[in-house]
Amino acid sequence: MNESTDTSPKRMKANGAASVTIRTPARLHFALIDLSGSLGRIDGSIGLAINDPHFEIIAEPANQVRIVSNQYEDRARAIVETLQSKYSFPGIHLQLVSEIPPHSGFGSGTQLALGIAQAVSTLYNLNLSVADLAYAVGRGGTSGIGITAFEQGGFILDGGHRFPDQKSSFLPSSAAGNVPAPPLLLRQPFPDWELLIVIPRCTHISGETEVQLFKTLCPQPRSSAEQLSHLILLKLLPAIFEKDCYAFGSTINAIQTFGWKKVEIDAQGGILQQTLDFLRDNGAVGAGVSSWGPAIFVVGENLSSLKEKTEAFLQTLPEGGTCFITNANNRGAAVTVA
Repeated sequence: MNESTDTSPKRMKANGAASVTIRTPARLHFALIDLSGSLGRIDGSIGLAINDPHFEIIAEPANQVRIVSNQYEDRARAIVETLQSKYSFPGIHLQLVSEIPPHSGFGSGTQLALGIAQAVSTLYNLNLSVADLAYAVGRGGTSGIGITAFEQGGFILDGGHRFPDQKSSFLPSSAAGNVPAPPLLLRQPFPDWELLIVIPRCTHISGETEVQLFKTLCPQPRSSAEQLSHLILLKLLPAIFEKDCYAFGSTINAIQTFGWKKVEIDAQGGILQQTLDFLRDNGAVGAGVSSWGPAIFVVGENLSSLKEKTEAFLQTLPEGGTCFITNANNRGAAVTVA
């Protein structure tokens, strides 16, 4: 084909790129701060970007949509179709080389959606901000942790949504409708502590089950939001700034015992609580459930030894489980253009 008349996707991609590789972090969601709405805002979140697990997405421009994935083919295709309805690009080839486990507490939905949206924006020179990408794929309706984790990494605190004019229900992002992402209040580099991630195989809370729990158990008492806010402001945040692992861990332990986090743990059944108890009894300085779990994050001094003990413990559970060591991601997603 003559160069001057070539209208293939290659003429629309950014920087002459033949492909783009996106590596996303995962996110840990420590807690939702206020599900009472008593101050005219709801949600509000604290969380952390981590290096593993992660998505590695290789994308190429194309005239049709082709997706290679072990677990996310249908979901990835739906994301691409949403983006095609907003930005007229002909197609894309996606290969998901590495995948975050779905419905496990790692924010896989947001990272996948933003990773694909970033690939489209880069290949087709759309020049969209991460906020634009998040709005386009409908993320951030409850928490802004995943969006900032993708963009910047680190420890993240967001300010929730105005209630009821900006967000009129307590529903999660997947069911909340077209709600903008909450304001970012704080993004702070997280100390270079090892983190033990433990995933016992138990219930995965998502979809209609998650929606019904929000519908039936919200609003939560104002006192829970007040207690959690006090812990965050005068214990958790100073621990991060002062790099005090023990103060951080004890605060994470306290957060597991009340409010919406207790709802999330109880919804999983006994195995999750049993695993938390085992970890604390065997050397964890702090152990907390990310979002609905079943992923648990652990801080402590000798995590290699605790990992060995935990591997043996998981073998005693009815369905077993996995564990691994990672650390914080203080950069956000990596975009490599070829």
